[in-house]
Amino acid sequence: MIELTVMVLMGVFALLAIHAKLLRLAVIYLAIFSLLAAFLYLLYAAPELAIAEGVIGSGLVTLLYLSALKRYRVYTIGVLPERKDHGLSDEYISAVEDSAVLSEIKQFFMRREFEPQLVFVTRSLEEALANPNFDVVVKQSGDAAIVYGPNDSYAIVELELMFQMHGYGSSVEFVRYAREEATREEAK
Repeated sequence: MIELTVMVLMGVFALLAIHAKLLRLAVIYLAIFSLLAAFLYLLYAAPELAIAEGVIGSGLVTLLYLSALKRYRVYTIGVLPERKDHGLSDEYISAVEDSAVLSEIKQFFMRREFEPQLVFVTRSLEEALANPNFDVVVKQSGDAAIVYGPNDSYAIVELELMFQMHGYGSSVEFVRYAREEATREEAK
């Protein structure tokens, strides 16, 4: 019974690793899969294989993958609330994250193997544009949105073309800026 349970769990984690949208999560699922395989070897009275699988498969390989994924690009999206007085409640954040525009932006970057990270900004637009940690800044108001991206970003050009092809042209506006200008304005 335990063997069957372990094998079913291995299948589940193998499928989760294959279908994971984020690579880091896939690596974690593979580590769990490897740990279950080590446990299965132990059940079959092969302790040497269990130790090898546990140390190499679950430990060392996972560390190598995770260190390689450090080079993996996280794309940080700064999201400005509609109004300054609007609180960042859980309901508001969920509604904004599930909006059509942000969902399309997240899917766009995930298809290019970027990990989109939404950061809700409580500062002004100028401060958000001057912040070098944001790759793009989105100001959403209702169904419409303004996407601010740096001039030197090819991803922004591709994103704008994608929105035009999908027919979002009237509800999404793209504004490009030079990072140096935004930083100089912030210093004034």
